[in-house]
Amino acid sequence: MSRIFFVCAFLLLVWLLRPLPLAIVVFSTLLWYVRGRSNEKMEEKPVGKALQPVKYDMKDLVLAKLTGQKLLWASRLVDTAIGRAVMVPLALRQSNSAVLTRYKLVDHPTYYPIVLNQSKEASYRVKDSETIPEGGTGQGFNFASIEDFAKAFRSGKTTPSAVAEKIISTIKTNNASDRPLRAFVQIDEDEIKRMAEASTRRFRDGVPLSIFDGVPVGFKEEYSVIPYHFRAGTSFLGETPVTSDATIVRKIRELGAVIIGMTNMHELGMGTTGSNPNKLHGTPRNPYNLGCYTGGSSSGSAAAVASGLVPLAMGNDGGGSIRTPASLCGVVGLKATFGRISDSGCFHLCSTVAHAGPIASCVRDAAIIYDAIAGPDPECPVGLQQPPVELCSSIGPSEDLSGLRIGVYWQHFKDAHVDVVDCCNNAVEQLSRMGAVIVSIEIPEMEETRLGHFASILSEMASFFSKDKKEKGHLLNPETRLSMTMAGGFTAEEYFKAQQQRTRTIGFLKDIFRDVDCIITPTNGITAPEIMTDAESHGESDATLTGRLCRFAALGNYAGVPAISVPVGYDSRGLPIGLQIMGKWWEERLLFYVAYAVESKVSKRQPAVHYSFLS
Repeated sequence: MSRIFFVCAFLLLVWLLRPLPLAIVVFSTLLWYVRGRSNEKMEEKPVGKALQPVKYDMKDLVLAKLTGQKLLWASRLVDTAIGRAVMVPLALRQSNSAVLTRYKLVDHPTYYPIVLNQSKEASYRVKDSETIPEGGTGQGFNFASIEDFAKAFRSGKTTPSAVAEKIISTIKTNNASDRPLRAFVQIDEDEIKRMAEASTRRFRDGVPLSIFDGVPVGFKEEYSVIPYHFRAGTSFLGETPVTSDATIVRKIRELGAVIIGMTNMHELGMGTTGSNPNKLHGTPRNPYNLGCYTGGSSSGSAAAVASGLVPLAMGNDGGGSIRTPASLCGVVGLKATFGRISDSGCFHLCSTVAHAGPIASCVRDAAIIYDAIAGPDPECPVGLQQPPVELCSSIGPSEDLSGLRIGVYWQHFKDAHVDVVDCCNNAVEQLSRMGAVIVSIEIPEMEETRLGHFASILSEMASFFSKDKKEKGHLLNPETRLSMTMAGGFTAEEYFKAQQQRTRTIGFLKDIFRDVDCIITPTNGITAPEIMTDAESHGESDATLTGRLCRFAALGNYAGVPAISVPVGYDSRGLPIGLQIMGKWWEERLLFYVAYAVESKVSKRQPAVHYSFLS
């Protein structure tokens, strides 16, 4: 950031001296420099083939960390004419975005990462389990599961109405405390009680609708849910309550679940920490340590599940936004294959990389809800031509993984904090002891993949909000405003090449999945970061932190492969660590099978803030 202020000071000096010809020359030279223009001949990459040898070259985003008033002023400065002309291109250049235009690509672009007609000849086939587990299968502490609630309601131990009353009271009390979780930001007491009472009557009459009947559920504020406001983490969108449900909301409502309300999120989903200081939200806190972030952008959903307020909450994932908070809060997060779960009725902030999906208390809960909501939706055309959904709640943990081939790109795997690497490596070794074969792999062009995803998600978010930004941009949090201005700096050439790079990345993964059944990495490069004191007023912008949090996530969004995050342990501070398992397109069943095996060997710890409504 010091370089940016130097550039601005230098421009101001040129203007004060006012020799017009000199100012024009200096300004033009500066623009040429920051935009990285060059007449050098570009090297052409062969279609579908990586340059050899494969080099691991993922880089940290190196930009200044800004909090509080510094962030506020930086967001205003960048959003000026000089800021957009000079500071934005300079910052993008520092983020290594020039890699997208350094090579000539002749691959056809892929805008939606949908891969069909996969050969399953070499695939590991998962069989139904003879013994289906109930709830979490790990050792030590287990969160209350969907089945725990269903069993309590069926036995008469408690009722949906009694549970709902306790949850409402707990949320109100917690939100009024000195350091609130801020997991839920919209609740409607009358609506909750109405749904709970209807469910209680069904149990009394012996006609529950499903295993979800009476179970408390939360929805990220990125879903359209009657009768709530559709705000997407902002203080100004969704002025009136919605009048229709998103497809997933409708499905879950029809199963009898009690919708507790809308969960918190990073404003417009443009962040990985969960920081959201605006007047309607407030930054949610990690139940394992209230001084730490939850991760984002589905921050409130993860906090709600980890704290025991609900066993299930829905999120959205454009760059790890389900998996990151799930990992940092010690619960399970699923991003299914692109198009497998309908996102109709969600904010389409970044349509070519976004996935709707669950954050759950355990692997089985994630499998149960996946079975209920996966499948084609006429209102979501990108997922209409998908293969049949294979039932995932009929499988369970196995002690014998013989024949399963797990791919690990070790250079990538170890590009994380030592606590994360050690913990995830222990999980890999455990899978090996269960019979799985660990195969060393290489994934070409990881830096290009990171930047292709970066250009895609930011360009699409900028396009989505471009009209509103002129009128309401000043109402955004400083971090969001800064990110949105940066997002507008990508060129049409960079966006197009990002889609060509997506074609290449998908092709590399197709080749890799001929040799392995799944790929394993840490979910995040670090554990939950601390909430800085001066970040509570205006937020925090830290590109390096963002890069480390989503280092392993972007590949799944960019290529559209399914991925799940499972807790595997804790760091030296007692903060959760997650392991990510990525599978072939449409093969979520195998993903759950491996996730069960991982979960069964993990000893979980109870969060510092946790509520039990069944005792």
